[in-house]
Amino acid sequence: MPDTFGTFDAFDADVIVVGSGFGGAVAEARLAQAGSTVIVLERGRRWGPGDFPRDPRLAAGWLWRIGQGLYDIRWLKGMLAVQVAGWGGGSLAYANVFARPFDAAFSERWPAHLRRAGLDPYYDLAAHMLDVSPVGDDPRTGEPTPRTVLVEQLMALRGRPDATVRPNLAVTFGDPEVWRANRHGVPRRGCSFVGECVLGCNQGAKNSLDVTYLAVAEAHGARSITDAEVTAVTPVDGGYVVTARTPSDATVAPREWRAPRVVLAAGAVATTELLLRSRDVTGTLPHLSPLLGHSFSGNGDFLTLAELREERGDMTTGPTITSTTILDVPEGRGSVWYQVQDGAFPVALQELFGAIVPGRQVRRWWRRRFAGPDPRRMFTVLAMGHDSGEGTLRLDRSGKAVLSWRNRWQTHLIRSQRRVGPLLASLLDARLYNPVTWSLLRRTTTVHPLGGVPPGLDAATGVVDEVGEVHGYPGLFVVDGSVLPASTGVNPSATILAAAEQSLEAIIRRDGRPHWRAPEWPDVTSRVVPEDAASSFSAELRAVTSGGGVTFSERMVSSAPGLPRVTMQLTAVARSIDLFLADPTHTLAVEGTVDVEGHLVSAPAAGTLSLFADGSAQAMSYELHLHGDAGEPWRLSGSKTMSGRAPASVLRDLTTLRATVQREDGTGPALPVVLRIGRRDLLSLMGAVRGRGFTRARRARTTARFVAFFAGSTLRRVARARTSP
Repeated sequence: MPDTFGTFDAFDADVIVVGSGFGGAVAEARLAQAGSTVIVLERGRRWGPGDFPRDPRLAAGWLWRIGQGLYDIRWLKGMLAVQVAGWGGGSLAYANVFARPFDAAFSERWPAHLRRAGLDPYYDLAAHMLDVSPVGDDPRTGEPTPRTVLVEQLMALRGRPDATVRPNLAVTFGDPEVWRANRHGVPRRGCSFVGECVLGCNQGAKNSLDVTYLAVAEAHGARSITDAEVTAVTPVDGGYVVTARTPSDATVAPREWRAPRVVLAAGAVATTELLLRSRDVTGTLPHLSPLLGHSFSGNGDFLTLAELREERGDMTTGPTITSTTILDVPEGRGSVWYQVQDGAFPVALQELFGAIVPGRQVRRWWRRRFAGPDPRRMFTVLAMGHDSGEGTLRLDRSGKAVLSWRNRWQTHLIRSQRRVGPLLASLLDARLYNPVTWSLLRRTTTVHPLGGVPPGLDAATGVVDEVGEVHGYPGLFVVDGSVLPASTGVNPSATILAAAEQSLEAIIRRDGRPHWRAPEWPDVTSRVVPEDAASSFSAELRAVTSGGGVTFSERMVSSAPGLPRVTMQLTAVARSIDLFLADPTHTLAVEGTVDVEGHLVSAPAAGTLSLFADGSAQAMSYELHLHGDAGEPWRLSGSKTMSGRAPASVLRDLTTLRATVQREDGTGPALPVVLRIGRRDLLSLMGAVRGRGFTRARRARTTARFVAFFAGSTLRRVARARTSP
């Protein structure tokens, strides 16, 4: 039920909700469904299909500061925050991703009720409301987008195919020409795969809050007032007065509304800023916790722009994000967990940037360097992880929020995220560009600001309680991203929705309806969470590759007269140097080929190699399984034993393998063979030891650790031989 500024009776409503984003939309829908009269105050306007800007002029509706446009870009000094203004909040121009955090990557700051076990049912409820599903194929081609294929092929080649998934998206897929009502009665049509989700969906396929939760709220009588920016919240007898101005017309006098309860949901920056102003400037809420403004996070966001040097299809097609890759990789003395997503860089946005760059010569340079010969080769790489969450918002002299950011803890995260770009550049033959805010100012940009209103048991430990009620101010609640205690590490919209669903259920039950539940619960089903499988795979991969891996290749040939000539070429691999050194048998996996003259020809071989096993007399033990040309299984078993003490003898022992080749079932004779590493092959072997790891430093360190182990083990064997009788 849309409205403009008007006059209401005594208490104008049971509840006033400030903001219509991911937290506010849930509050409006659930309170209205529970029978409360609800007024919604939203500073932005209503946007519909066809309304979102595409004209490459800033005055065409792009910026909040110029004609109350779509984007509100805030320079917080310590960070650049990009927000959205409008009926539906950030959902109007987010990338639609519905992702659940990996619980094992959470910090201790996340209380039990906000962890996955407590929130998963509410994630399912929110997923039902937004009707999420994985990305489908492009309706124009019947194929996945080139960007999706590119990322999936790349990760398969890197041995991490299960680390990449197609995330759930709040998008309607299907026929892009046919309008159909969604489950909330609002017409939608299928995605047209133009890659403009983050500019606002002119197609009418985005399942944003205005056509889901907010449609439910208005259907149950919520009164929505746009063009109303709240400037103050003041306690009065039995409730609060909410004061708002009219952003589109500064000549209109501020208006006031009264209600016994107020829900603040204007977003992490705006909600925190409003409360700081109410405590420190106007003094209307003087007893707010001293922790107000603390625990601010940028969600570990890091953005890179990539331009392919060669044609590989249209990178701008599809929904904005079509794949998520989970990385759990070593960094420094520990490891970091984060996700990387591909992103369409819409041509309309490229044209906007090209138009606003000042100066003709500079504009030409921009277009030559950043637009390139084909703008459809451009895409973004968006990383998110767990930052320190130790930012503090405060007010500057003008009453605007600024950020004090202690991000030394985040150094490892940023360092690892920055390595993704060069890796992609090398593997994809692409040019990379970092935002100016990073390349010049070393300030990150976030599209996911979180925190500032931390929860706690009392005012000494937090600003709000576990359901979002402000300590010391009964009836005043906060239910947006500002109350999340730390970064989610993934796109946070789903977590904000789920936490708000949980809070609103508790708030309504506190209000005398102890068994109230959202009416949609009977239709809710458990959803597949693709990112969980990717996170588990990456965590297991990190564990089995702890410390980095090592590999080497060796070639041995038999030369003894009267014995079959055997040529053996093997590659040995230890996936984890930590596990290899901790293993008393010090075993590596080996594979290659074995040629046994007269019996086997180029038979594939796989098995194990044990180096200097604890308590073993052998220096090296080989156990290989072979398959001959006829498919019959064979086995090669042998060892290298150190008996000499002089350097020449030690070298001979370490390069001589005495083995037998026999059928696996034990039938037939065991063929004795003696294989040696020749001088040329020995030189190749010494240069073939390679470390494996995410960084050059880790590869070098792994190589050094393996060489030190081999040399140390050899010297200890020689020392024991010299002291034995």
